[in-house]
Amino acid sequence: MNKKEVIDQAVEHLKNGSIILCPTDTIWGLSCDATNKVAVQKLLDLKKRDPNKSFIILLNSDAMINNCIKDMPSVAWDIIDLSNEPISLIMDGALFVAENAIHKDGSIAFRMIKSGFCFDLLTKFRKPIISTSPNFSGEKTPLRLNDINAEIKAKVAYQIPEEFAGEMSGKPSKILKIKPNGEVTIIRK
Repeated sequence: MNKKEVIDQAVEHLKNGSIILCPTDTIWGLSCDATNKVAVQKLLDLKKRDPNKSFIILLNSDAMINNCIKDMPSVAWDIIDLSNEPISLIMDGALFVAENAIHKDGSIAFRMIKSGFCFDLLTKFRKPIISTSPNFSGEKTPLRLNDINAEIKAKVAYQIPEEFAGEMSGKPSKILKIKPNGEVTIIRK
């Protein structure tokens, strides 16, 4: 199978509300359509995750950011433009994504994907996707495909073949919280 065929299959699963196992710019992640409340619930159930915890939403364009976030402070744009490593941002004013994908206070955690397989997947899908660690809630985050629990792998509708993973940082992203006034707080280093 070539990359286009793999992306086409992944997109079909996402459109159908399924969960896929997908490489990101950091580690492998469980992903689904971030705008589909039923798909997000399936992901919560699979991970046995507290529904009060939000997810990181992956985006790959300024237009997608503008569709998903009400007001983007200029410091957030600067961080995205200048960062040379994966950084997830938490901001107020989530739009367009399923309510069970975001925090109960209406904030959204997101990461701009700039290249790689996940960028191409987002380009073809044309909507934001969730990415969350491929483990049961409370368990250690697996950093490599081989470390992912077989039970998790068995419960996803589609797994991207490992040869399409490309370059990943091998660690979870840093997380920064940005207030509407531009104040930045480090959540995870």
